[in-house]
Amino acid sequence: MFMVASSVVLTVVVLNYHHRTADIHEMPQWIKSVFLQWLPWILRMSRPGKKITRKTIMMNSRMKELELKERSSKSLLANVLDIDDDFRNVSGPAGSAGNSTINANLGAGFLRHPTTIEESSLPGSGNQRDLQLILKELQFITNRMKKADEEAEVISDWKFAAMVVDRFCLIIFTLFTIVATVAVLLSAPHIIVQ
Repeated sequence: MFMVASSVVLTVVVLNYHHRTADIHEMPQWIKSVFLQWLPWILRMSRPGKKITRKTIMMNSRMKELELKERSSKSLLANVLDIDDDFRNVSGPAGSAGNSTINANLGAGFLRHPTTIEESSLPGSGNQRDLQLILKELQFITNRMKKADEEAEVISDWKFAAMVVDRFCLIIFTLFTIVATVAVLLSAPHIIVQ
């Protein structure tokens, strides 16, 4: 009864993990550590394109620490104004639609002036507005593709976690079945001859 009940519960867990998406569930850090790094390493499982060794597990933990430090070392100006550290976003004339909030916050001292003949000879605001609209559309498409890639990676992580739990259950249930079978056979009264 214990074997059947636990196999049903763990089958539901495996199916739940397999069908999780990025919209519904965010993968906690402990699940990433246990089911995506340590348990696959112990079970000698591999993932396509990613080697799972003790060295890569340690490197991943160090990279996460560095990433946390990088987030906290954002420049003071970026923290105060809640913008990116990348000042390429601040290029363009003071009246452009995309940079009006940044221009209002930073003032005219941080704006980039035209440096080439082509930049300074652009006619009127029509071409500039068209370029801004094209840039805005490109940024939208790029952000959409990045989001789709991130969602696909999260779905792949959940599916791999389900595969790890499934393999772990297979090993545990196989060992339990072998041990229980041997114990039952050895405790049978007609097998032992006196």
